[in-house]
Amino acid sequence: MKHSTLWLLLVVVCAVRTVGATGDSLYFLLPSDTVIVKSDPASGHLLFDHYLAPKQTLYGAARFYGLSLEDVYRLNPGLRAGYTPGTRVTVAIPRGVIRPGFSPDSTAWFVPVRYRMSPGETLYGLTRRTLGLPDDRLLRVLNPDLDPTHLSPGQIVKIGYLRLDGISPGTQVEVEDPYLIRNRALRDLWLARTEGATVRTTNGKAAWTSHGDQSKWMVLHRTAPIGSIIEIDDPRSRKTVYARVVARIPEQVYDSRVVVVVSPLLVKAFGVRDKEFYVRTRHL
Repeated sequence: MKHSTLWLLLVVVCAVRTVGATGDSLYFLLPSDTVIVKSDPASGHLLFDHYLAPKQTLYGAARFYGLSLEDVYRLNPGLRAGYTPGTRVTVAIPRGVIRPGFSPDSTAWFVPVRYRMSPGETLYGLTRRTLGLPDDRLLRVLNPDLDPTHLSPGQIVKIGYLRLDGISPGTQVEVEDPYLIRNRALRDLWLARTEGATVRTTNGKAAWTSHGDQSKWMVLHRTAPIGSIIEIDDPRSRKTVYARVVARIPEQVYDSRVVVVVSPLLVKAFGVRDKEFYVRTRHL
């Protein structure tokens, strides 16, 4: 009778969990959770999407994964505006905490970690470059049916196990903002072009448009030379991003307080929702 009651209780607990949530109101990870990581091409880090369950906080999730709240914002710029139960929070999972196995009596303390293959990725690339393993023996043991000649994009491969009591900050990777990593080439170009030069500073409003190439750092500016690089500092997010001036600001659309109009990629990098926000720009 006791076993039946316990089983019923477990069923009820599982039933009340929010669909898509990771963990529950007491724990950030449960043995029943599915931890699927992906490789970030910009930083090389393994990233996992945690979905906040009711009563889970962003601060609590950051601490559980060994990150600071600022680290979480770097990985999720849009979360500065707020979050709700069910919100996706991308976190880094350091390779060093993924274990190849565990003792039979420790099953309740671990959750399997799986990896989603990227387009064009091979077993060799996953083993050496992504996971830093000397060979593929571990992956073959964890995936007995794995055929390295028939890997496909999106295929799931088990890569080890993660403890359920959280990640120590001392084992975490150094988290850099993925957008700022992508922006480095323009930053380096800005530094090279402005070395020893006189630059002009303008404070005012930035507006943004949903039009234009979603993958390019582009802005409209009133006076900066067309084709030049400008520096844009957003005090709210404490980010500095560099972009190329592609055209002038149309006077009939934006008032004089708008000093720069940014493309969709910069909107994502700054994590803004308001149509206008205050910035400082520097240009030649």
